[in-house]
Amino acid sequence: MRSPPVRRDRRVVRTDGGEDRMESEQTDDAATVETVLREANVLEPTADGTDLRLTDGFAEAWHERMVQMRGGDRALRWLAASEGLDADALDVTEADDRYVVTHGDETVGAWHSRAGFLAAIVAEPTIREWVDEARLARLPDVPREELAARLVMCLERCPTCDSALVFEDRPDGESGVALLCRGCGATVAVSAIA
Repeated sequence: MRSPPVRRDRRVVRTDGGEDRMESEQTDDAATVETVLREANVLEPTADGTDLRLTDGFAEAWHERMVQMRGGDRALRWLAASEGLDADALDVTEADDRYVVTHGDETVGAWHSRAGFLAAIVAEPTIREWVDEARLARLPDVPREELAARLVMCLERCPTCDSALVFEDRPDGESGVALLCRGCGATVAVSAIA
């Protein structure tokens, strides 16, 4: 399973590609992540055995949570509560293929779209429902912090409109792929890894 590298600092959550690491690091991390997620019934092999996909049960649980968080500012309020911030003090900027959440002068997170934000925000509590803490603790820090972003690349339906998602060349001209919605046109995530 190849997944986008993601950088997560104490208060900054980035799910937009982050910095690339050496191929050997990515392969080692992915194998460990794959083992943990397969043991927890989050991932399974595709029918032809050449790739991995979300299990139907996990995909449905994640999708249900996304549907619950779609309307109004529920997802923003959840983000604020999880970060210990005042939800009314959060600001959102949507411009230039970016969905950025700030609190005062500090960036809380940056995503490619509201769809990408929604998927990443609700991925973490869904993962914690399916993968026990002992299994998560087995992962090294970097892949554990990247887990939500890696799983976003496995989505098949748009978090905001339920349309089909497709992989295409990145629209910014960089190498890699983008996960795009055929319905609303949202860039849900990008991967620097082709």
